Amino acid sequence: MVQVTLDEALARLDELMGAARGGEAVVIVHGGAAVQLVPVPTPAATPGKRRKAGGAAGQIWMAPDFNAPLDDFEEYER
Repeated sequence: MVQVTLDEALARLDELMGAARGGEAVVIVHGGAAVQLVPVPTPAATPGKRRKAGGAAGQIWMAPDFNAPLDDFEEYER
């Protein structure tokens, strides 16, 4: 685990990001509070997980009366 102050983190950010991407725990301490630097997976880093428009085509069905007014709300339609 790497623990650095905020000033050190600002000066070594590129190095610390590389360490975090490599799986090392990076903790930044400032004024009694601490945060951990962790990598965020991106679509490019997770092959096969890209979304495709229309990917659920044919799997969704909506009733023909989907937008019809509900009987319970007749009094509000005035």
